[in-house]
Amino acid sequence: MSWKGEDKYHWNEDTIEHFMTESNFHSKEVIREFVADFVYVNCQLEEEDTEEKLVNDLMSKIYE
Repeated sequence: MSWKGEDKYHWNEDTIEHFMTESNFHSKEVIREFVADFVYVNCQLEEEDTEEKLVNDLMSKIYE
């Protein structure tokens, strides 16, 4: 994740593409686990952020 602005998170396009590719081979539930692990390891929470908010936002980008 690069930055947050106006209640929207902005993800690196490579990250989105990676998970979109993985979604061709795994169920949505498995992708959600992968995304949750990614968020836990790679994202720094700020202010009112929660891991769940970041996971939900990235999942919405993957499955747009």
